[in-house]
Amino acid sequence: MGALSIIIPAFNEEAAIADILRRCLEARADLCRQMGLERVEVLVVDDGSRDRTRSIAERFVEARLVAHPENRGYGAALASGFAAAGGDLLGFLDADGTCDPRAFAALHRALVQERADLAVGNRLHETSQMPRLRRLGNRFYAFVIARLTGVPVRDSASGMRLFRRELLERLAPLPSGLHFTPVMTARAASLGACIAEVPIPYAERQGRSKLNVVADGLRFLRSILGAIFAIYPLRIFGPLGAFFLLLALGYGIKPVAYYLVHRRLESEMIYRLLSIVTLSACSLTALCFGLVAQRLSDAVTGRRTSLLRWSGLARAATAAGAWLALGGVALNSRTIMEYAASGHITTHWIYVLTGGLAVISGTVLFCFGVTLGLAGHLPERPGGGR
Repeated sequence: MGALSIIIPAFNEEAAIADILRRCLEARADLCRQMGLERVEVLVVDDGSRDRTRSIAERFVEARLVAHPENRGYGAALASGFAAAGGDLLGFLDADGTCDPRAFAALHRALVQERADLAVGNRLHETSQMPRLRRLGNRFYAFVIARLTGVPVRDSASGMRLFRRELLERLAPLPSGLHFTPVMTARAASLGACIAEVPIPYAERQGRSKLNVVADGLRFLRSILGAIFAIYPLRIFGPLGAFFLLLALGYGIKPVAYYLVHRRLESEMIYRLLSIVTLSACSLTALCFGLVAQRLSDAVTGRRTSLLRWSGLARAATAAGAWLALGGVALNSRTIMEYAASGHITTHWIYVLTGGLAVISGTVLFCFGVTLGLAGHLPERPGGGR
């Protein structure tokens, strides 16, 4: 039948811990009946509280207490709770009294009916008592995750969730701070996990909030982007490479048009052409770094980037790079010999510049192809996205 472990991370929650523990313990029988479980256990993790949180929690002998000697962070408290829990189903909710533990039954129904990997309590609805500023912030984070992963998300930072234990391994590593929940959502969405969201009652918190709207808000955003781009690094390097390439093409319009009309280039154009060479090299470098990072990410996560044939791309890039670099050297072979013999160069600078670009680009492509080929020998993690 299975068992559910409810983990309650708590730090300086003396005003609310007794109430939430009492409510969780009272909900056990109903949750067992509605979810078809054998048992429900309640664990509270005191994260180095400096008030009476631990002493109050110790009075509830039916709940298990895990204590940190010092404050280690919200995510670390959850990790300790998960490690100590005995259930195959893991749920957690905040200690501030904002969430109703009986809502785990609705989360479980969604988990089963939608065949979801993660069920999240959605707090962003008309009856929610969440402050307006936090509501706006949560909607923004959800928009970012949905936009970058393609997975619709409404409440990215909800502190009430339910999932099967095996999901933890897929999502690891998760952070130790308050940004645990948005990173969990971002990583789950990035890896293709099925996320079900269920509206839950959300009351005004008891006691003082530890959340700093500005500092923690920026940390949330940075962590969300980091979690997503660790899975999709090409979504950083790809646009960056495209940006440099567009700039290079824009700078190239004038000299190309002039050459087509006059069949020559003027000396004052050398600075523009140097800029084109620089931007082209930056574009190629960014794209190659992005593709290598994507290959490594796919190997670590077990995902498949279906549009890319890595082995074929590695061979093509290595061969193209070698030929391009050799072509650049061949283009300037007479120039090289002339300079070695006389210390002077009479060849027009456009050949030197073109040959230099070919050698730089060829070297980058060759190194990229070799690195990509070597990455193919890494052991891949089994079990990627759904």
